[in-house]
Amino acid sequence: MKFLGDISDLRKKFDDIDGLEFCDPDNNLYTASVDGVDCIRWNATTGTIDIMSRIEEINTKIYAAFGKQPPAFIQNDLENEANHQENFLGEIFKDSELIIGLVGTVGSRLGPLSDNLKEYLTSRFGYEVEVISVSSKIIKTHMDPNSEPKSEFDRIKEFMDAGNNIRNKFNDNSYIALDVAREISDIRAARKAASKSNRVAYIINSLKHDEEIKRLRQIYSEGFFQISLYESPTRRSEYLIKDKGMTSEQANELLLRDEAEEKGHGQHTRDAFHLADYFVKFDGSYDSLRNSCFRFLSLIFGDPFITPTFDEFATFMAFSASLRSADLSRQVGAVIARDETILSTGANDIPKFGGGLYWPKIDKVTGEVSDIKDGRDYKRNEDSNVKEKQKITEELTKSLLNLVDNHMSSDDQNAILKLKEAIGLTVKNSKIKDITEYGRVVHAEMETLLACGRERISTKDATLYATTFPCHNCAKHIIASGIKRVVFVEPYPKSKALDFHRESVTMGFQSDDSKVILEPFVGVGARNFLNLFSMSLGSGHELKRKNNLGNTIEWKPREAQLRTALLPYSYIERENMAKERIGKLGTAQALKGAASL
Repeated sequence: MKFLGDISDLRKKFDDIDGLEFCDPDNNLYTASVDGVDCIRWNATTGTIDIMSRIEEINTKIYAAFGKQPPAFIQNDLENEANHQENFLGEIFKDSELIIGLVGTVGSRLGPLSDNLKEYLTSRFGYEVEVISVSSKIIKTHMDPNSEPKSEFDRIKEFMDAGNNIRNKFNDNSYIALDVAREISDIRAARKAASKSNRVAYIINSLKHDEEIKRLRQIYSEGFFQISLYESPTRRSEYLIKDKGMTSEQANELLLRDEAEEKGHGQHTRDAFHLADYFVKFDGSYDSLRNSCFRFLSLIFGDPFITPTFDEFATFMAFSASLRSADLSRQVGAVIARDETILSTGANDIPKFGGGLYWPKIDKVTGEVSDIKDGRDYKRNEDSNVKEKQKITEELTKSLLNLVDNHMSSDDQNAILKLKEAIGLTVKNSKIKDITEYGRVVHAEMETLLACGRERISTKDATLYATTFPCHNCAKHIIASGIKRVVFVEPYPKSKALDFHRESVTMGFQSDDSKVILEPFVGVGARNFLNLFSMSLGSGHELKRKNNLGNTIEWKPREAQLRTALLPYSYIERENMAKERIGKLGTAQALKGAASL
């Protein structure tokens, strides 16, 4: 039950309950008791009222104060609540809700992905599923209801425009995620009124901005999982042209716009894509898509016998390597492997004399951990690449402005002023801003190649795993080193690798003996690697693989619970549960001691 008034109004509601006394609030949490026995707990912040009494007469009066009849199963419910509190403290909640957000660029087959997840959740895991279409449930409510787009191209454009307008109107790039949370809350309330099961999953189709992902993770914490679907640009373009009746120009326009618009409130699918907990590919094989869905669900529901593929392990190692980087812009990691064996690791950082990169050092006398003076960029307080680009931009702008002053008539000062402003803006927004060659850092892919060279390890026919798509500078060295395959996670639009070296590199999942394969990563992302694969080190409950007799334990999907449950209580409420538990254990211990006298 809920009560959103103040404490004085709440006390009046319970005037006819003899002996009921409210204690002073603890973290805005009030407890009322009769003869020293707690029977009501009220959270003044959330308005939630928990009934703790086991006395039927008092329970009847509590419910009557709100014009309600006490449920017949009140005693069982109280016992369940006590069990739930212990479970919450142990972070176990069998019927936890589940929120899954789907991300894919325009033209991706997110419909089949959603359908497969729903089918398995329902048939194998005993969950009910609510699918939330962001387009129809959220964005459409902000659009002109009388609009009738002439084509599928116009319809998609209108939805893109509407999404941008929503983010711009409220000046919040996460607004759509907030609206999704409201929709989930409304669905939950309707389900509760209809006495439906709490074992429910919400599938959000689909999210288009990295701020939406971050907001949903703030709200739902580890109960939220993101799945990103990769489908090649060629396949997506063909789908838009053949199935949706677009021209190639229209398809290309949507593909480019959807990945990353320059506008701050625009489509940022590319930035959202790499934040996934699980990466799935669709290359035309629906069997592969189904198997990926079931593996993902089995992992989050604690199948103890699923371990990482080598690609997942090597990519996680690349992410681990990236964490050692102190670069001022981004952390990138890379790994080289052959025959499923790691050969070297690398990160983007400053090279040091003698080979390799700088590491912080521990002073054996003082125990202080520090970097050497003038070593890494942060010790110099500047990014040399940014500084050099600024110099180039300023010198070029100055030269062009001088040309204007020396060769244009001064008759029209307004025209000259506008031309100068245009020159400054044009230079500032030119491709100069994408230059990377003036940085002091060695790129992660370069360092992992150099690490092999320092140890006289051949890189021929090896695989390179990188957290980011390789730039064109790294690409030419990757080709020259004999690397056969590159697996990457995050896209890097500034890279000209495919343009400059199309005769030697190709995108895809099929082997090609004449080219280096650049292949998007598929599998469990680094964000949830420990939570899903570790038996005991993740934040989820511990997994067991055998019983006391040494026999393997059968994992049953329908009885499985989420490894990282979505707990409906705040940390403050769980603190109070912990204190209550201490009190109960103390009372039990005292009674035990008295009985032994």
